[in-house]
Amino acid sequence: MKKYILFMLSLCFIFSCKKGDLNTFEVIEVWEKPEVKLKKLTDAIASHKTGWEFIIEYGPNQVVTYGYLGFNSENSSEFISDFSKNYSTYDKTDYKFEIIKTNPSIRFPKGSKFSNLATDAQLIDTLFTFKDIKADTIILEGEIRKSILKLTKCSPEKLTQLKGNSIDADYEKFKKLTEMPKYFFSYKQNGKTFGLEIDTAKRLLSFLSGTNQNPVVTKSNYFFNGSGISLVKQVDIEGVKIKLIEGLELKTSSMSSRNGVEITNESKPQIYDIKTAKEFTVVAGKRLWWLSTHGFGKRNQPDIAGFQKIPNFTDFNLAPDYDYYEEYKTYFWFMGLNLRGENPGSFHGPVSRFAENGILRFIPFLEGAPATIPSVIQAMNITARYIYNRNGFYVIKTGIGYTLVDATDGLTWAYFQAPADLS
Repeated sequence: MKKYILFMLSLCFIFSCKKGDLNTFEVIEVWEKPEVKLKKLTDAIASHKTGWEFIIEYGPNQVVTYGYLGFNSENSSEFISDFSKNYSTYDKTDYKFEIIKTNPSIRFPKGSKFSNLATDAQLIDTLFTFKDIKADTIILEGEIRKSILKLTKCSPEKLTQLKGNSIDADYEKFKKLTEMPKYFFSYKQNGKTFGLEIDTAKRLLSFLSGTNQNPVVTKSNYFFNGSGISLVKQVDIEGVKIKLIEGLELKTSSMSSRNGVEITNESKPQIYDIKTAKEFTVVAGKRLWWLSTHGFGKRNQPDIAGFQKIPNFTDFNLAPDYDYYEEYKTYFWFMGLNLRGENPGSFHGPVSRFAENGILRFIPFLEGAPATIPSVIQAMNITARYIYNRNGFYVIKTGIGYTLVDATDGLTWAYFQAPADLS
């Protein structure tokens, strides 16, 4: 009955409307026409005569590349970028403002300098759609890989710096810093000092704080901003805010900046992760075996023993607790070479001592029959001088492997990783 009453009321309402009561309304366009939006983009870019600094955020980890676009003439732009040495000096690139699939866009044609950079980076677009202008920042999005291009106004002073190839100069300073002879680095700012690990391949800075028993690692990618280095995200450690390292000055064993930062090449770590170091020697329920393709080396000499020159050399092996020597009630390691699956001899069976401070030492114990290949004997004799140093090694987790760093002076080290799991 209730449904019937509601139905009748609805009919009464419908038939009470008079013919001609329907009103017409003006249609309002919600979306800007592409031509209007493109003019908004071109007018904004043309309004700033000294060009635009840019950053491109790309890839799953939002890596950042920095640079400059002058947009000087209709289809040609001054161009520079910190992506690599191929782009870090002042140059030009072709570009076009276009409407593509109703989208106002900036396109960098194939063969242009910017397009070459995108090809090298693999995850940077060459076609960008104009999205918005926020607080004098022009935002565009890549059509395919969704990389984000942000343009900000370049000051005349900054343009002078960039034209003087400041990116390239800072790139060289940082490169020379990372080529300093000792393995470790420290970072000092506002009176506090932290450990610092520099990964130039990933452009990643890792700041180490806390204690040796409870280390804290804080990471950020970095880029060269024309005045020095910018961190992609600000790092806050123990009240110290780290974002810009600018005005770089290279010294004999360090690099400083105008904002009071000092990065120093060190012989020992500021913070040393003892727990992780221990895992190089023993992991419960797991048989460990470590391989190195170069053995011990220095910054400017990666293969001191000459392993790579030995015919059929595959890798240098270290195996913790390889076997048990009943007479002396002790486990010993295996240390030797692999020549395409063959053990050529001259192997060693050292015992190890892992101290409370995390220092790993090797002590001579067993030695196999001499090899018949002179280059193997020589290489193993050289390696023995380093492996049996009385000060031992810091054991540093490095990517998927470990680096043994001579605790004497931090000048010699060897990188090891586990063999591939072929099961």
